[in-house]
Amino acid sequence: MPEHLAGREPEQALLRQALQDITGPRKGLYGPLRDEAPQPLKIIGPRGAGKTALLAWAEREAEPLKADVVRLAFLPGAKTKDVIAGFRRQLATVTGWRKIEAQAFKYIQMAMNWQSGQSSVLDFGELLATRLRFRPLLLLLDEVMHHDREMLSGLLQQSQVLMDREWPLAVVVAGTPALNVHLQEVDATFFNRAENIRINCLDPAATRAALSKPFADRGVTVTDEALKLMLSWADNYPYFTQVVGRKVWDAWEKAGCSEVDVALVQSTEQAVQKEREDFYESIYEIIETAHLVEHAMKAVAAIEADPEPLAPAQVRTCMAEGTNLNEQRILEIYNKLLDAGLFWQPSSRKVSAAIPSFFNYFKEEYKRDHARSRQDQPVKPKK
Repeated sequence: MPEHLAGREPEQALLRQALQDITGPRKGLYGPLRDEAPQPLKIIGPRGAGKTALLAWAEREAEPLKADVVRLAFLPGAKTKDVIAGFRRQLATVTGWRKIEAQAFKYIQMAMNWQSGQSSVLDFGELLATRLRFRPLLLLLDEVMHHDREMLSGLLQQSQVLMDREWPLAVVVAGTPALNVHLQEVDATFFNRAENIRINCLDPAATRAALSKPFADRGVTVTDEALKLMLSWADNYPYFTQVVGRKVWDAWEKAGCSEVDVALVQSTEQAVQKEREDFYESIYEIIETAHLVEHAMKAVAAIEADPEPLAPAQVRTCMAEGTNLNEQRILEIYNKLLDAGLFWQPSSRKVSAAIPSFFNYFKEEYKRDHARSRQDQPVKPKK
């Protein structure tokens, strides 16, 4: 995780406000909040945009406010019973939980003895309701698009009931750009009212701060030339910024010097570029596996050809040219490419490259694939 979370001040303010809301005054010692519980928040961004880093920051921020945190990431094949068990394990570390657990014992027993066909999601809701009487809770759900649908649907619906009753619960979900589509599929339509926190590239000043501040905090000088080189590799993208910062930091610690200069930064180039290439390859592989390379190439060409940002409908029109695909199928392809991280939709009227430098990688890889394809074609015998 980045030591200094730069350029996310508006997003941090929203998360901080949610924490302040759930730690506010109550109606009685164990009653609901005097004011409304905060609306849920959605953190939406492509891979490597810093969603998990933002969740980690919220988790750290909760501690001094005396709000507990349950953080659930994607668990392959996880069902409701697994989530309840994990929830209980996390609560075991909470001060005084044994005393609280005694009052919630029957609900926990119901959950632990869950059998197929029982209403385990409702049991979880009762456990959570009992829990909230004693301590406010921040529920962080990462990689939501990969969670088991049944489990996620029940968890979100139960959470909504508790928030409507003004219990001290804040829910933050994070996922790739098709997050809203996934929430629709699990009947969590009330999350349409949630605040969308859309994150992608950092502005140059934020990237500069993220790379230089950790060194400055320790009295270490980063020369202008060294910082310029680091910025060129970071590409204003959070994941690359994190990679560059970590590699240079490790090299500085190993060298034990009092200054970060160009030579020190250059010594990390091979490692940094490998990380970048691996990241690009992972996105390309997603697109290739879904057999969407040709559609992606049309989108890249259209976005690059127009000096002004295109609207989503314009990109989809370009992708549909020369095909007999209907509008619904083109929309599905568009959402898959958006979710993979090919391009980014910061608003309902604009589409841009999610990672500007990835377009260059994609085009080169596309050319190489076509060259290999031509070489693999059988040679026709001459008549």
